[in-house]
Amino acid sequence: MNKKQQIIECPFCFDSDDPLVFCADSYFRAIYNRAPILPGHVLVVPARHVTRFGDLSAPELENIMVFTRKVNQIIARVFPLEGFNWTIQDGEPAGQTVEHLHVHVIPRVQGDLPDPGDWYPKLQNSQEKVIDSLSRPQHNEDELLLITEKLKAVANSIEQTTNRKV
Repeated sequence: MNKKQQIIECPFCFDSDDPLVFCADSYFRAIYNRAPILPGHVLVVPARHVTRFGDLSAPELENIMVFTRKVNQIIARVFPLEGFNWTIQDGEPAGQTVEHLHVHVIPRVQGDLPDPGDWYPKLQNSQEKVIDSLSRPQHNEDELLLITEKLKAVANSIEQTTNRKV
């Protein structure tokens, strides 16, 4: 598959105005995971098609943590949480199943899984190349859009508050 075909077929190549994007800047997009491991599981994806972490540009590297922290703030206002797991599966041997770099952001609460590390096998067992996995229960389109709208409203509220403080 050539680079153009790969981008056209990529499930993570979103425009910032796509209805599934709840937060965006010039470098990254945030989307709710169609098959979340736990409630609030979102993905941070580069705006341009980037396969590996090492392919990020210097400005993308400078902004990935800042953007992901902002996404954490949004999730914290919509879903219960006491902590987060962040993970990047970089390359197929590391469990990457979609050839577009993405950060899994998974909110955690005490006792949400029998063992705190149980989220990783759930993620690692994902073999299908769709917005994460067909092996876990998936939200239908209406559910996904409803969750995304709630996250967008919070993102807009945070943005307005931040702009007023400047």
